[in-house]
Amino acid sequence: MTTYAIALGSNQGDRAQHLRVAVEEIGRLGDVSAVSGLYETAPIGGPEQGPYLNAVVVVAANLGPNEVLGRLQAIEKARGRERTVHWGPRTLDLDIVATDDGTVDTAELQIPHPRASERRFVLEPLCEVWPEAVVADGLTAAEARDLVNDQEVDLLLPTWVGAGGEQGRWWVAAQLTLLLATTIGIAYDGSLPDDRAAPVRIAGGLVLVLGGALVLAAARSLGGALTIMPEPAPGSNLVENGVYAHARHPMYGGVSLVMLGVSLLLASVTGAVSSFALFAFFWAKSGYEERRLRIVYPWYTAYRRRVRRRMLPYLL
Repeated sequence: MTTYAIALGSNQGDRAQHLRVAVEEIGRLGDVSAVSGLYETAPIGGPEQGPYLNAVVVVAANLGPNEVLGRLQAIEKARGRERTVHWGPRTLDLDIVATDDGTVDTAELQIPHPRASERRFVLEPLCEVWPEAVVADGLTAAEARDLVNDQEVDLLLPTWVGAGGEQGRWWVAAQLTLLLATTIGIAYDGSLPDDRAAPVRIAGGLVLVLGGALVLAAARSLGGALTIMPEPAPGSNLVENGVYAHARHPMYGGVSLVMLGVSLLLASVTGAVSSFALFAFFWAKSGYEERRLRIVYPWYTAYRRRVRRRMLPYLL
């Protein structure tokens, strides 16, 4: 048995699906012992193109390196890979970057991969699953990674193969729990305003109106793309217009303002504290959601650079 480290990359079409199919097909070569997390990286070299999703798979197979190479190229072809532009965009790119069975140096194949030790998008996922893999003469993946820390890579998901919506459901359950807790807190120590409304109650009413307006504007912009889950609705497009041209997650900001506004209007200290906790939760949830959005929409990173505010237009 020979152990192979295979680097996966895609920046065309349904990138994540191309990689998931690749992992499944690589599993037919032998025993897959590890799959790295899913990373997004900017392209290096070649024409202008979109960002890549990258990962590394470790598989043990009773196959020689040339046979493995042939099988990998067949997987690429089945996913629509076209080799028309050198270093151009591709639906699927599969490379043998290291083995535990010495080196290979032929016209068709070089192991370790000649550029593996220079590419953090290979080394970062490889270090997750096989840090001792030799990627150059006497240089391990872990050692080589320390030499390219200036290159930017982003871990999107630590687990992505076979992962269903379980994590998303946990986020939704936590959200509903916090909303219920905030509502109970308001009912616990809140009181209706009297004829002499305090300034804090007046401020609460204004915050409530602003939050409600933000929720309505966000819902109108989203339309059929509206979902409580922290990932895009199936078949939906990325919404970049309306209020989403000024904040990336205005719905979360609006709901937080509504709950805070009601708390202030009813003079509920417990509700106000819970509202700030809810805001912090939405901040964390939106961070997770953005990693999911970057997987589905390759241009989301550019949108995020353009729209700097996360939850409140012009503010935060």
